[in-house]
Amino acid sequence: MAWTDLLPDGVTGATGVPDDHRAMVDLIAACELATTGDTWINLDAFETELGEHDFDPVNDAVYVTSESGDLVAGAQFRCRAPYVHSWTEAWVHPDHVGRGIGSAIVAWATDLARDRVDRAPEGTRVVMAMGANERNDRARRLLTAKGFEVSRYYLEMEIELDDAVSVTPPPAGITVRTLGADEPVDSLARAVAESFRDHHGYTESPMEDRIARWKQWRTSDMWDDSLVWLAMDGDDIAGVNVALRYNGAKEHQGYVATLGVLKPWRGRGLARSLLTTSFDEYRRRGMTSVSLHVDADSITGATRLYTGVGMAEVQREIDYEQELRAGKDIVVR
Repeated sequence: MAWTDLLPDGVTGATGVPDDHRAMVDLIAACELATTGDTWINLDAFETELGEHDFDPVNDAVYVTSESGDLVAGAQFRCRAPYVHSWTEAWVHPDHVGRGIGSAIVAWATDLARDRVDRAPEGTRVVMAMGANERNDRARRLLTAKGFEVSRYYLEMEIELDDAVSVTPPPAGITVRTLGADEPVDSLARAVAESFRDHHGYTESPMEDRIARWKQWRTSDMWDDSLVWLAMDGDDIAGVNVALRYNGAKEHQGYVATLGVLKPWRGRGLARSLLTTSFDEYRRRGMTSVSLHVDADSITGATRLYTGVGMAEVQREIDYEQELRAGKDIVVR
């Protein structure tokens, strides 16, 4: 049965992304506000993600409209090489929850994920994932009822900035510089991949794909080369901090998108140095707070680092997974 046949009366489902991107942004914002009382999404962030080279907006997205043409739901399916782990983001307008639209979208995502299983290497385990904010009881119940199990928790943490930002100097032998305006992102992409190689969820994927995604994000209005710090040990990158000019719709909040230290340089205070350096720069630019997301069970003890510099958890996202094919698990757990 097609997912559109599962929709309630009075709405229509279609494949693709609506031409009116602003309507999608408004939909996502309404969902976030209803759940948490806050929203980060803006048009630039939405269109930057939409333009990632390994996302097909024609075939890997759906949306639902009412009889009057209003957008009431949408979803995006993403699955990157080596195709062993897909994830779907879905949004149903608060005025239309409880009508079965979410169930229809989960059915669409599940069918699509199952159709793509053969893209993964033979003999590998394949899973699909969807997420739910911890406060969204309805979404959590739906995913559980559809056979998903809790896989991981991710925290959003924040710090309010004041005049007392204390910058930790880098360890001996390490210098910190920012990304040059004409400097390619290739080395940055390689360093980020290496720093997360032993983290939960990591899979080996083509470096050209990773580089392409960083190039795409560099086109965002939120990107600023002078907020991308590289910790150097001679000619080697020891750690990175990719911070954005602002956090989407939260224009007075900075956002640390990626903070990573390569394994040989861990345990020396480098992550704290890179993080507090960004705090100080954000304060200098007039930002009032800084936010980031972190794996609650990070093997590097990242949550301890963040609480140690004064950050606090503000909300929690739950990652749900469902196995589609048993086999050798090539995703780091």
